[in-house]
Amino acid sequence: MTMNSADVTAGADGKASDFVALRKDVLTGNKNLNTETDGATVTFDLDNSAIQEVVLEGNRTLAVSNMTAGQVLIIRLVQDATGSRTVTWWSTIKWADNVAPTLTTTATKTDLIGILCTGSGTYDGAVIVQNI
Repeated sequence: MTMNSADVTAGADGKASDFVALRKDVLTGNKNLNTETDGATVTFDLDNSAIQEVVLEGNRTLAVSNMTAGQVLIIRLVQDATGSRTVTWWSTIKWADNVAPTLTTTATKTDLIGILCTGSGTYDGAVIVQNI
């Protein structure tokens, strides 16, 4: 990414360097795909990445940590070779029509889910694509 003087606004203390670093973090963020370890509870830690995946080897409870208002999390849920795995979402996600999505349960298929943090502990969730 190339930045120039038009990209920089000085803060109250006149230090533009703080804003350059902030803008770079906002624009680039940590967008590496992070693979979480499968387990009874899978916690997606946004300190690791905003793009997370897990291969579901059983029915799982999902949780999130270190997510703040305005952050977006993309979750890649992959069925293992057995399939038919389900998840229980954390309770403070608002879904369309107040119904959490039904996952694709075909073996080795993937669903992508998007989560937007709307405030302290509150989230909006949406299906990006299923059965891929």
